[in-house]
Parts: sequence; structure tokens; C-alpha cells
Amino acid sequence: MHHDWGERDEQWAGIRSELVEVAGTPVHLLRADGPADGPTDGPTQLLVHGLGGAATNWLDVIGDLAAVGPVVAPDLPGFGRTEPPRPGASNLRANVSFLRALLRHLDVDVVTVHGNSMGGTLAVLLAEAEPVRVERLVLVDPVLPAPRSHLRDIDRDTLRTFAPFTVPRLGYRVLSRLYAEHTAETLHALNQSLSHADPTRVREPLRQIGIENTAYGMRTPWRLDGMVAAGESLMAALLSGRRLNRALDAVAAPTLLVWGDADRLVRRATIDATLERRPDVELAVLPGVGHVPMMEDPAGYLDAVRAFYARAGVEVSGVVA
Repeated sequence: MHHDWGERDEQWAGIRSELVEVAGTPVHLLRADGPADGPTDGPTQLLVHGLGGAATNWLDVIGDLAAVGPVVAPDLPGFGRTEPPRPGASNLRANVSFLRALLRHLDVDVVTVHGNSMGGTLAVLLAEAEPVRVERLVLVDPVLPAPRSHLRDIDRDTLRTFAPFTVPRLGYRVLSRLYAEHTAETLHALNQSLSHADPTRVREPLRQIGIENTAYGMRTPWRLDGMVAAGESLMAALLSGRRLNRALDAVAAPTLLVWGDADRLVRRATIDATLERRPDVELAVLPGVGHVPMMEDPAGYLDAVRAFYARAGVEVSGVVA
């Protein structure tokens, strides 16, 4: 952990690691303060990573988002450096409860939530559970239901990666075998090839952080348990669709959906189904970008978010974005 991540890369100056206790669980998170000379009422922004990710996935955009208001990016229980308090406490239901408890602990009354992949799923569920507290949503390549007729269009590598989570404990066996067959660097490269349209666009300091996170997970048993619990829960919710669609219908917050059109995990069918269900959701498409835009195309991601904030009249460093 770093008191100031600027020690690793000057672009991350002002971002700090903190360890806070939430409902008895030590939680690692990244924080950045809002602008000292900017608006005092800029929104607090909660950044929620995806399955297998960590708070560090957001490092390249936190500094710019902090020009709007304070930023908090936690490692969800079972991921990064946050050990879950008990087995199974990394599933969707538990993580929504965790996010609600985190916001209470931080004394945040109103928040804008950015969620990537599974983090987008959690953002929708959090907005349903906290309609007053969640004032805006930014869904980044979110995992949401698509029509069953499009199952045949799923990318083969995506199917091979996530299908094991539909069978209890099969995901555990598959991941254990991957851990045995790979080094941290080769396993991270495999994940990058699925998550990014062009992995070379991810800055080298961020790639190194990813390798370190993978290495930590490979030697930490609870990380494997957390991945499996979250993966099984996510796939069950996705295949049923009812719970997630009900939450999507209930979202009251203005919502931006950012999608990389080269995403192999979340295809256009999911985006179209979401927009058909919620035509009020704004869409920003990033051409040639994969599943984790804030890592692969942080400038494009930030441009989309700034425009969304500007339409809402949110100020950045004293001027409207």
C-alpha cells in the first residue's frame, strides 16, 4: 500500500491507499480529495471494479475525476487486498450490503457511482437499494441481461472463461488449474487479452500493478474463494435476469452507459437490451476499446464522463465541465 501513489507514477500523485474498518472488516481503498480551489459541493464518486479486478483498475482516471469531487475506490471483499469476513461474502448480495455499509462508514449522503463489469451490476443494485443516496450512475461495460437468443453469439473464449461458474465449484477447479499452469505474468497476459481490445494501450505502470495483483491472488487462498463466490453469484443472476431487470427498472438516477465496441465480454445485444428497457439511459460508445475502458482508453472514458457531468451542470475546478 502507498501513502501516495505518486511514488509509483507521477500521474497518480495525490491518490493514497487507506485501510478502514467496515462492519468489522478491514477494507483497502484508494482515495483522492476533491480540488482545493474548486467547488466545495462536488459529488463524491464511488468507483466499483469488476470480477477479478481491484481498486487499482481505476488509477489512471482517479486524478482527473478528483477535479470534480472526492473519489473513493474500494477493493471489494474477496478482491485486491480486502479479505472477506466469511466464506461466500463476495457474492452480489453481500457486496451490495458492503457498499451500503461503506458509504455509511464514510458518512457519504450523496454519491455518483461508477461501476465496471460486475461493478456495473453492483452499481445498479446499489442504486435500487439506495435511491436517495445514489444521485448518478456511470455504468462501464456493465454485466446485465441480454436476450437468450443471443447466447449463441457469445465469444468462445468468454464462454470458456465464465461457463464454469454456472456449475457449483467447477469454477474453483478450473481456476486452481490455471494457477498451477501459469506464472502471474502469463496469467495476467491471458486476462488482458480477453479484457482489452489492444493490451498495449494499457500503460506499463498500470500493467505492472495488474501483475502484482495477480501474483498476490495466486498466493492468497481467500482470493480464489472470493472469485468463485462472486462469479457463481453473477452468472446465476445473469442467467435468470429477473433480479437484475427489476433493479434496472427501479433505477431513478440519471445514468450514463460507457461501452467499448470491441468488448468481447459485454456484446452489443446487452447494450441494446438495456437501452430498450431504459431509453432514458445515455450511451457513449468508445470505438475499438474493450471491456475496461478506464484502463485501455482513460482519455475517452474521461471525455464521456465530463460531458455527462456537464449536461447535469456539475462543476469541475470552479467551471462547468
